Amino acid sequence: MSWWSNSNTEPKRKNRFYVSMGTGGTLYSVSSVTKPSVTIEPKEYRMINHFYRYPGIPKWEPIIIKFVDPGFWGGASVSIGGQPVQGTSQNTSKTLYEMLLASGYVNPNPATKAGVTETALPTTGPSRLARVVSPEKAAMIDRSFGSSQQKSDGAQLRIVQLNAAGDPTETWTLYNPMITKISWGELDYGDDGLVEYTLDVTYDWAELTE
Repeated sequence: MSWWSNSNTEPKRKNRFYVSMGTGGTLYSVSSVTKPSVTIEPKEYRMINHFYRYPGIPKWEPIIIKFVDPGFWGGASVSIGGQPVQGTSQNTSKTLYEMLLASGYVNPNPATKAGVTETALPTTGPSRLARVVSPEKAAMIDRSFGSSQQKSDGAQLRIVQLNAAGDPTETWTLYNPMITKISWGELDYGDDGLVEYTLDVTYDWAELTE
């Protein structure tokens, strides 16, 4: 008997999922996400007049998270740069920008030019989130994606698939996520569709649980 004629069998569906990030809880503004993938490049060796291939080191490929901006970020208070941000009130565009600032980036405005001392930097507003001039791995992991101190396993990013009852059927945990690209979308007078934001994320490795 084929699986599709069995009423007790239900295949996994693309539209049943959620993404959670650090201490921010469920990100309700996510519209789509690519699941992790791994590449194993073979190594080739020559012995006399023959070539032999052996598996190389697995490499985890980046994922892309797409967002819309409904005027709120997620279902809980988000910790970005050590500062609480109410996920139910802050819009997607601002949160993505603050993630960039929290990673260590300082824009070249007069208040944050090179040579300005740390004590002279603003204590409020987005510029309070960074104290160096370029992104840094530890800051990006802990400050942009949420403090890992509140998670015993050190994970900051999860992709969870659900069944019809809302129970998890597949959970991907991404370790040490880092931002590689942020896009705030595009605008077009001839298109009344939703503005879409994208966050490209790389990571050290991923684990699958059910």
